[in-house]
Amino acid sequence: MAYNYLIPSWFFGLDFIFELAFAIITLIVGLYAFKVFKLSGQHKIKLFGISFIFFSISYFIQSFINYAIISKLGENICNVIKLESVNILNLLGIYVHIFFFILGLVTLVYMTLNIKSAKTYTMILFITFFSLFISLNKIYLFYILSSLMLIYIVVHYFNNYSKNKQRSSLLVLIAFIFLLFGHIHFIFSVNHTIFYTIAHFLELSSYVLILINLIWVLKK
Repeated sequence: MAYNYLIPSWFFGLDFIFELAFAIITLIVGLYAFKVFKLSGQHKIKLFGISFIFFSISYFIQSFINYAIISKLGENICNVIKLESVNILNLLGIYVHIFFFILGLVTLVYMTLNIKSAKTYTMILFITFFSLFISLNKIYLFYILSSLMLIYIVVHYFNNYSKNKQRSSLLVLIAFIFLLFGHIHFIFSVNHTIFYTIAHFLELSSYVLILINLIWVLKK
């Protein structure tokens, strides 16, 4: 996201490229997951695909807003929708990104529960969004909540790998560990901007590993 005070000067503008890459990779992951679902019929794979489509939407919005901010496009958008400054546009982009990313994470958490309950899914969403709504620091809480959910997801995939010892399970486990560390690094980037850069590389590694795993599964 375009938190200008967090971004090292040499990295400014590159974050847009990373986020666009995240958007494309997560979209491909989502589409590959749907292909696996069609072959296997597993409901969990379908939920996995839906969650990554949500991630992709969040990153496409994020990359577009960041591009708009570093170009004159942001000022034009502000004039059209009558926003006072580009900073407000940035904040709106952040909140929309958070909304779709949380949708993706909650869908992943729900997938690990191995149940079919719309009430449970809705309850998790409500508690998460309500916590963010009443928070005075929504961005910081977002990274804390997402880290907690990722810890739960990592534990799930660790248990899964412990049971079957398959290479695909190990790749997914490592990928989500990278994603977890990436979000933890975003928390610390408030005081150390280098963590912002490290977080982007960890996220990229995570999504690439998940994509490689899905391609490998389809080729089996």
